[in-house]
Amino acid sequence: MRSHFVIFEYIIARLMLISLLATSPQALADVTQLSGGMDARSLSQSPLWGAGEEGTNLHGSFLNIRHVISDDKGDRYVLVAQLDANDNLSELEPYQFYIQRKGSLGGTNLQFGRYILPFGLLAYLDTERQLLQTNESIALGIKLDTGIQLSGFINDLNYAFSISQGVNKSDGSAKDMDNNKLLVARIGLQQEESRWGLSYLNGRIDTDNDEFYQQGNIDRQRLTMDAEIDLLPWMLRLQLDSGKDDKQSVSGALILADYDFNAHWALNSKASVWNDTDKFTEYAIGFSYRLPKDFVLRASQSWQKLNNVNEQILSIQLYWDFSYAL
Repeated sequence: MRSHFVIFEYIIARLMLISLLATSPQALADVTQLSGGMDARSLSQSPLWGAGEEGTNLHGSFLNIRHVISDDKGDRYVLVAQLDANDNLSELEPYQFYIQRKGSLGGTNLQFGRYILPFGLLAYLDTERQLLQTNESIALGIKLDTGIQLSGFINDLNYAFSISQGVNKSDGSAKDMDNNKLLVARIGLQQEESRWGLSYLNGRIDTDNDEFYQQGNIDRQRLTMDAEIDLLPWMLRLQLDSGKDDKQSVSGALILADYDFNAHWALNSKASVWNDTDKFTEYAIGFSYRLPKDFVLRASQSWQKLNNVNEQILSIQLYWDFSYAL
């Protein structure tokens, strides 16, 4: 119930802001886009970490509204509100709710609200609705946070700096009990067939979400390198992490490799390792097939190991999404 009040407050605030901007004499409403999707999965076993559980269910669905307002100076105001309904629609929670002021070409972007942190591959790759996912469930303990972010471009370089609360609560609460902030900074290089990034994270992360392996209030520092390399028909993504959790050294590595056979079939693979007081490894291989009407069928076989505990998971997913301009 508490998360429903948080959702209501976000929606009211966004609607008031949209109304204010739309009535400004220098603002011209541009476009409103509605998108959404559903994610049905069947897993042979519950993973040792990450999203999903044994059996077949509607793992999640989402609805996203994106409203863009442009003014006569070339600035744009982007308002995004997204709700997720998880676990057979039994859990309703806010996902992203933010307003972003995008400056004219070369200008600085200012973003405020709840957003995906600009850290590592997360800065441009959200794998939550895929079977093979990036490593934040074991490496960070957080993916989205409430705060303020500055970002922009300087020629081929891009940058982002975020100050947020460091709170990932399963009830949707954004209250920062310890008042310690989370700092995230990333600088990247965008090239024609590749992109590279270097990220830094520092602060306390308070997590009780059971999709993340390590829960509690943990002081974290991370220095991370990420890369995306387009070697058609291969797409390679890499992330290397090092840092500390409560002064204990940690490190990890991840590689995702996708091979497109044609417009419908793709091979997907993953290899990852994470070392802290425990040792995690995961290897996975699978495929994706694009069906008509915006459906995607995915299947994967993964091997997870936590210290001396092994798990083999066969996963099948039917995913559907849509997008309409209103």
